Amino acid sequence: MTDDQSAIVPKQSDLEVQSRPFGFNGDAEVHTPIIDDLAKKGMIFRRAYVSSSVCSPSRYTMLTGRYAGRCEGPTFLKQHPKGSMTRVENNTELEINKDNLPRLLQKQGYKTGIVGKSHVIDHEVIMNKHLWKENGLHAYNKKANPKDKSVNSAMKHNHSVWAKRMKAYGFDYANGVYAGNLRELYNDSLNAHNIEWKNKVALDFIESSSEQPFFLYYSETIPHGPAPWLKKHGKFAHGLDANPKFTGEGYLDADYSYLPTRDEIKKEVESLGKDVAHAWLRWFDHAVGAVVDKLKEKGIYENTIIIITSDHGNYNAGKTTLYESGVRVPLMMHWPAGIKANSEYNELVQNIDFTPTFLDLAGADLKNINTKLDGVSLKQVLNGDKRPIHDYLFFELGYARGVLTKDWKYITVRYTKDIQDKINTGIEFSGWKGRKNAFPYYTRNGHLGHHASKDNPLYFHSDQLFNLKEDPSESFNIFENEPNKSDTMKKLLIQSLKTFVNRPYGEFN
Repeated sequence: MTDDQSAIVPKQSDLEVQSRPFGFNGDAEVHTPIIDDLAKKGMIFRRAYVSSSVCSPSRYTMLTGRYAGRCEGPTFLKQHPKGSMTRVENNTELEINKDNLPRLLQKQGYKTGIVGKSHVIDHEVIMNKHLWKENGLHAYNKKANPKDKSVNSAMKHNHSVWAKRMKAYGFDYANGVYAGNLRELYNDSLNAHNIEWKNKVALDFIESSSEQPFFLYYSETIPHGPAPWLKKHGKFAHGLDANPKFTGEGYLDADYSYLPTRDEIKKEVESLGKDVAHAWLRWFDHAVGAVVDKLKEKGIYENTIIIITSDHGNYNAGKTTLYESGVRVPLMMHWPAGIKANSEYNELVQNIDFTPTFLDLAGADLKNINTKLDGVSLKQVLNGDKRPIHDYLFFELGYARGVLTKDWKYITVRYTKDIQDKINTGIEFSGWKGRKNAFPYYTRNGHLGHHASKDNPLYFHSDQLFNLKEDPSESFNIFENEPNKSDTMKKLLIQSLKTFVNRPYGEFN
């Protein structure tokens, strides 16, 4: 899984500020031959979505099969006690006392592993360095050199603490993990992507797990900021030109000779006449290739399902919105023993469907598990059934809620009574870098809210209706012009909101 990658091919004029999707999404300017070949020999999902377009809630949903608004984690309930409106954002956490995907797979005899970015536990500790000591973490200076032995010892210690902590949530194996984003390592040298480090420990997991069924949640940090395609002093300082020995556990001198060097990757992409700024995609592509090679070496490739997707999009600052640029993601599934080559599915699917799908394929009885699942199994879809599994999808993010049918999307923005009272009296709200707004951003993150509202002109509209067939870029709000369709979509939203017991949302429930 990548981080912040849309399924939308950017326009040429947007390239300096945009990520890119994979070749299987229709982007002819990128070089991802390994992933594209897996997609061609498997199933490509053309209408894949997440229910929340920011890291933590999307990951929570992937790992539970539950909408993020159902979270009962400590940070979330502290901010949103039962009976109050929720504001889903990077505040949702896996519950220590509730079933989730890895725990349920363990019950089915699976060994479970996590590699890469977590961002689904202990948010208060991640975001507040002053809490490190009381939680067993060692401090160091932001400018500290990881090559320094004492600094490096602290970094290694912290990584082991986070790995151990992740195991408490249903993972037998945790390595190469980031508690949050790169910046939450609070060290300038470590604020750089390192695909090799994570890839090697992912291969170690497969090596040690190939004799039994296993599930690996392998979560990359690219292309989340710091953007790997941006140059600093003429170098991709946070990407392919960073020091490969700087990892999430400090300075580590490891052997990655099974992969091409970073310089070789850049030269390969450049030799094809493609923009070397987006060679980071080939970097990840080679890491996926190493996983495929390991599966083949262990003789388990044919009966292993490989899924490539992202936690949400970020095209045109779609992150923290419910627009296609934020909630629509790349998705392909490859399974030689179970999916026919050259398969496509053009109906709606969502990240709520991952948990029931994997449990179903693992032999679990979905009717008798101890947790509510919002998604449905894709098992029949993987078997070739082209029929829709969803009539519509539900979305939630901050003050916004929405629903999507195959051709229509309805987005709402509603506030709590105290916020609405301030709006009605003309009180302005603090925005990013001292700016003042007539309305608050959907989420508390001012930086994301600023860019989302700046690049999406309809962002603050309380009711938004789009005909995606005629207006795929969601440029024209036709809520007032289509009263019958607006009423139909409202009823669908109410239908979803009613399932959130004791969670009010405007006039809807």
